[in-house]
Amino acid sequence: MNQQFRSTLVDTSVDRERAGNFPGSGDPGALEALIDGRASTPETSFAHRSSTGGYGEAALIEAYRQRGFLRANLDPLGLTTIPDVPELDVREYGVAADSRLVARLKASYCATIGWEFGHIHDSDRRRWLAAEAENGRPELSLAKRAQLLTLLTRTAVFETALAHRLPGAKLFGIGGAETFNIAIETMFAEAARLGVEEVVIGGMHRGRFNLLANVCGKPLGSLIAEIIGRPAVPEGLGVSSDVSYHLGYSGDRDVAGRRLIVSVSPHPSHLQLIPIISQGRSRAKQRLRGGDGRRLVLPLLLHTDASFAGQGLVAEMFQMSSLAPYDIGGTIHIVINNQLGFTTAAGDGRSARACTDIARLVEAPILHVNGDDPEAVDRVAQVAANYRSTFGRDIVIDLVCYRRPGHNEIDEPRFTQPAMYRAIDHLPPVHLRYARATDGGVAEPQAQMEAEVRSAFEIAKTYAVNGADRFDGVWSGLHAGSVAEMVAEVATGLPTDELRRLGSLITEQPAGFAIYPKVIKFLAERRRTIDSGDGITWATAETLGVASLLAEGIPVRFSGQDMLRGAFTQRHWQLHDQTTGAEHLVLAPAALAGTRHEFYNTPLIEHGVLCFEYGITLSDPNQLTIWEAQFGEFLNIGQAVFDQCIACGEDRWLRSSGLVILLPHGLDGGGPDHSTARPERLLAACAGANLQVVNASTPANFFHVLRRQMKRPFRKPLVVLTPKALLRQKACVSALAEFGPGTCFRAIILDDAVAKPKRIILCTGKVYYALHAERMRRRLEDIVALVRIEQLHPLAEDALSGALVAHPDAEIIWCEEEPENMGYYTHLRHHFERLAGRPVKRVGRAAAATPAVGVKAWLEAEEVAFLKAAFH
Repeated sequence: MNQQFRSTLVDTSVDRERAGNFPGSGDPGALEALIDGRASTPETSFAHRSSTGGYGEAALIEAYRQRGFLRANLDPLGLTTIPDVPELDVREYGVAADSRLVARLKASYCATIGWEFGHIHDSDRRRWLAAEAENGRPELSLAKRAQLLTLLTRTAVFETALAHRLPGAKLFGIGGAETFNIAIETMFAEAARLGVEEVVIGGMHRGRFNLLANVCGKPLGSLIAEIIGRPAVPEGLGVSSDVSYHLGYSGDRDVAGRRLIVSVSPHPSHLQLIPIISQGRSRAKQRLRGGDGRRLVLPLLLHTDASFAGQGLVAEMFQMSSLAPYDIGGTIHIVINNQLGFTTAAGDGRSARACTDIARLVEAPILHVNGDDPEAVDRVAQVAANYRSTFGRDIVIDLVCYRRPGHNEIDEPRFTQPAMYRAIDHLPPVHLRYARATDGGVAEPQAQMEAEVRSAFEIAKTYAVNGADRFDGVWSGLHAGSVAEMVAEVATGLPTDELRRLGSLITEQPAGFAIYPKVIKFLAERRRTIDSGDGITWATAETLGVASLLAEGIPVRFSGQDMLRGAFTQRHWQLHDQTTGAEHLVLAPAALAGTRHEFYNTPLIEHGVLCFEYGITLSDPNQLTIWEAQFGEFLNIGQAVFDQCIACGEDRWLRSSGLVILLPHGLDGGGPDHSTARPERLLAACAGANLQVVNASTPANFFHVLRRQMKRPFRKPLVVLTPKALLRQKACVSALAEFGPGTCFRAIILDDAVAKPKRIILCTGKVYYALHAERMRRRLEDIVALVRIEQLHPLAEDALSGALVAHPDAEIIWCEEEPENMGYYTHLRHHFERLAGRPVKRVGRAAAATPAVGVKAWLEAEEVAFLKAAFH
């Protein structure tokens, strides 16, 4: 039956029964032992074979291990030409073409699984994979085949039932890749057997509904309700939600008597964001489970061929995969290889031979598999789960298949791919072919699935969501904060004795450490300012803020390019022994025993890193997670995840995040590329309670906003426009008393010294110091008030309104150093004028195509001009 089964589904052109009678199956040296029919004895060593003609056969074995996958029978449509591979020409090795060795090699490497691992340098991993390939495909039991057939049938029937009941709907069905569900189901079973307790899935549109219904265990009634357009969130929350094929799911599965938590991440259309976000979620979940977390939590990422090959985030993901900040013990990747990207053929969509070639970057093995061979798919899923468990490294499954309905159900693929779709139209569904090949029945699972779908549609007619799980588990005790809560003052000051204690710990010089002289001086000055209570700089305030949270047992993760030293040589959180190279983290002594602290310099990657850090915050709200851009405009590279997830994740998917993003900002001679954090884009993304945007002007206020992030019963993303020039501005310092008991973050800093101002100048951030100096030079301290807007969104409207309404005769000006089209005025003007009840004029640089001029003299002249206008 096995031979009949193979020829029915796919033509492997290999005599499997003949090749399967192979002694030593599963032994990585078994093929060598087969050479010339000799047993594995000392006489069959490599040296002996070389002297007796076995060298050619050994070389042939290695050639198949390296290149055999190129001749594997992978295309279910039979449209792909299998190339000639000169390295596999038996004549080059003096081996008979009809030998048992050649038959076995073809069965192992050129059937419906293509084992690509020749690029791996590690010999242990290569040997392990060779043993798996050469082990042969085990004969499945009747019960196992029945399980596969049942799942295939349910998968196919679910697709047709939805398409029949919802004609013209976008379903992004799985038709043509039905064995995808087999891969996931097998992965679940094997992972559970290996001790995995939770699977975090990040994926794409295609097959989302089928995966949720037939593998992940989502109740069909709620799933159908979402598909037909009933809200996926409770009424009255005032959120946007999302289209049904973007929504996620969390639930439990009973897999072979073991409880498996399954978490499917929601996702936007920018497909490759979610895999890295899901890796971040996995990292947080693993850390929360303790030392065994990487074994217990499995990241499983789902891709399609076009996005996997085409989007740069994939390269970033693999580049990050083995680095300490992002190590999650390996990820299993499954690529649904449609052999087509929407209407773009592979030859037009990539330069690489295969869509999975990018995975070779990190020497991940790639298991190519014919998607119409259910048992081959089952086999590679088992291998992938075991490989990840054994080696803690990434592995990729390339599921070569096709799309029956086209890109989606309302697309007509025959416009552009007539030959491909002629082949698809003539190909019976895989579950029917598998049933014929195994003498299995489909009537019962078909009837059962149809009945379940009918029932689900009835339930969906009146289905309504009563609650949301957004604040369950580790989120218990937290809630969705309102705008009023986001502007409310929260006491974040500390006793003076505690501040000085922390100051001593963070400036401690390890015994015997040979520290660079300038760093010794830096630490001494930091210690002096804390002890004296005066002249505390921005960097010192930041260090005190982070140290204070660690001292309270709050974990902190802080990463960014060169962040340990500081991009502007201002931080020095890691000391380096100038003789031995030993390292000392200055914050470690401040941490309460057992408190997790992670401080990392990141690779020159912004988008992937930002995705990962955001993912961490989705799973761990009790850790302060900070990402710092080297320069503010580096957020440009991460704009997709900022716009599609960070700014709106709560609105779309009811998923809160407390991520802190630090963006160095300020026009101070850095030229067009190092001047702006694009505040106009940040404010354009703000609506209601979705984001906090802060441009603090004092070190103390920065200290408080960091602490405030963890001291409120809700989590919101926080963006801070951090200074560059102000890091060494003598006027930009705070007294220790501003960190003390009863103090807090001030969203608005009023100018109480001016009792009766004739002019009120509103400003934010760095420009305050230029205005302050100019006011003193002009001796206008008694009639011009400088009011600082420290939190740009949400605005502390009551405090600002009080300051403006109290002086109805004062002229109000908004002053900003940014160009008019790249500043704050466009977004804040209507708020200011509504609160003031009168016009608010703008002073600043004129609109420009680039954020700043590149000639310092011109920059200074522009500043002189707008300061003159501010006080004219």
